[in-house]
Amino acid sequence: MKALVWIALVSAIWYPPRLTITPEAGSVVSDVVEVRVTSNEPLKRVEFLLDGNPVGSDTTTPYTWTWDTMSVAEGEHVLTLRVTDWNDRVASTEVRYRVDNGLSRGGAFYLEQTRQHLSAQQWDEALKAARRAVHLLPNDGQAHHLLAQAWLGTAQWEKAVTSAEQAVRLLPSPETYGTLAQAHLRVAFAQMVDPEKRFSSLRTAIESALRGGELRLAQAKTPVEKARALAQLGRLEEAATAYLQAGGTAENFLAAARCYLLAGRWQDAERMCNLAEGRSADKVVVGAYRALARSLRGKMSDARAMLEQLKETEATGTLLALAKANVSLREMKASETLRTLLPLHEQGQTSDAMEVLLAAAFAETREFPRAEDHFREALLRNPLSWQALAQKGFETLAVGSITTASRYFDLAARIRPNDAWVLCGQSLCAGDKRRVVELAQKAVKQAPTDPWTLVVLSYAQSRAGQIDEALRTIERARNMDRENIDIASPPDARRAGQIARIFGRRVMLPLE
Repeated sequence: MKALVWIALVSAIWYPPRLTITPEAGSVVSDVVEVRVTSNEPLKRVEFLLDGNPVGSDTTTPYTWTWDTMSVAEGEHVLTLRVTDWNDRVASTEVRYRVDNGLSRGGAFYLEQTRQHLSAQQWDEALKAARRAVHLLPNDGQAHHLLAQAWLGTAQWEKAVTSAEQAVRLLPSPETYGTLAQAHLRVAFAQMVDPEKRFSSLRTAIESALRGGELRLAQAKTPVEKARALAQLGRLEEAATAYLQAGGTAENFLAAARCYLLAGRWQDAERMCNLAEGRSADKVVVGAYRALARSLRGKMSDARAMLEQLKETEATGTLLALAKANVSLREMKASETLRTLLPLHEQGQTSDAMEVLLAAAFAETREFPRAEDHFREALLRNPLSWQALAQKGFETLAVGSITTASRYFDLAARIRPNDAWVLCGQSLCAGDKRRVVELAQKAVKQAPTDPWTLVVLSYAQSRAGQIDEALRTIERARNMDRENIDIASPPDARRAGQIARIFGRRVMLPLE
C-alpha cells in the first residue's frame, strides 16, 4: 500500500521542461536578435516577456522571437520565458541580457559610417549604421534618406518606401524624392500577381520623380542646368529653348538638336545640326543626328547610308551604335538592333535609352520576359522615361491587352501629355468614340507632318462612323509617305497600332 502511495506521489510531481536558449544568458546583444528556444519535450506555447511586458509568443518549435534591440535603452534587460505544456501546466524562467548598440558614439558618427558603407555597397553594415543614425537623430531627414538607401540595398522595398517618405517629409529635395521614386518602382516590379498595386506604385514613383525634378528645376543656377532639368521632366521643347538661351555654342546647338530628336521634331533637329556644323561641331555627332532626323521622316535608306559613311571614334562609338539601333528598329530589323547593342550592354555601356531600345527589340522578337527585364531597368535608371512607358503601352496593345496598355499610356501622358506618339496610343485605347477622335486630332495637331498620326486619325474617324472623313484622312497619309503607308482604306485598331508603333517610335538617346 505504501508503495502505491509513493508511486502516485511521484507521478503527481511535474518537472518543468529543460530549455535551451540562444543567445545564452548574460550575452551582450545588439541590432536585431532572434531569440531561439528549444525544449526536451513538446510545448503548447512559449510566451516572451521583456522587462515584464508581453512582446511575442510562438507555438511551433523552435520557438522564436525577433528582438529589435534598438527599441530599448542600452543596458541590462530581463527576458522572461513563460512555457505551457500540453496539459496546460505553466512554468517560467528568466534570462538576462545586456544591450550595447554603441549609441554613445553619436549620430554624426553613424551618418558618416552609413555613407562609407553605402559607397562600398556593404548593405548590411550600412543598414546597421543607418538604423543607429535614425535612432539618435529621429528628425534628421538625411538619416532617414540614408536608411532608405540601405533598405534598398538589402532588397527590403516596403521599408525603403517608409523611410524615404519620412526623408521627403523632413528634407524635400531632388535626391530624397529620387530615392522615394526608386523605392516605389521596386515595389511595383515586385508585384507579379497584383496589377492594381503595380500601377499604383508606378504612378506614385512617377509623381515622386516629377516633384524631385521640379525642385531641381527651381534650384537651377545656370541656363544649362535649367535645360537639363527641363529635359529630365520631359519638357523637351522648353529644354531646347533653354539650351539656345545658354549661348550659341556647338555643344548647346547639339543639345538642342538632341531634345528635338527625342520630341520627334525632325525639322527643328536638322536646323540645329546646321547651326552646330557652323560652329565646327563634331562631324560624326552631327551626321548621326541628321541620320536620325531622316529616319523620323521615314527616309530609312537615306538614314542608313548616312550612318554607314560615318567613321567611328572612341568618343562616338556608343552614339553610332544607338543611332544604328534606332534605325534598325524603324526598319523592323529587331534582330539587327540586338546584335548592335547587346555587346555594348554586356560590357556595361548602357543607359536608359539603350534599355528602352533593347526592350523594344525583344518585344518585337516576342521575347517578352527579356523585354520586361529591360523595361524595368529603363525605369529604374530614369523613372521619368515616358518613352519606356509608351513603348510598353504599344507592346501591350499589340497582344490585345487594351486596358493594361491604356494604363501605360496614361502614365506616359503624366510626364509628356502633348506628345503625338503618346496621344495616338491613348486614342487607340479609348473607349468613348468621341474621345478616340479628339485624342487623334490632338496628335495630328502636335505632329502635322507625320503621316502615322493621320493613320490613327483615320482609324478613329472610322470607328466614330465618320467614313468620308476617314477615307480623306488616309489618302492624305498616303500622299505624304507612299513608301511606308501602303493602305488605301481606314485601318482597324491592330493595323493602326502597328503603324504608330513602328513609324511613330521616338528616337532613343541619352538626355546628356
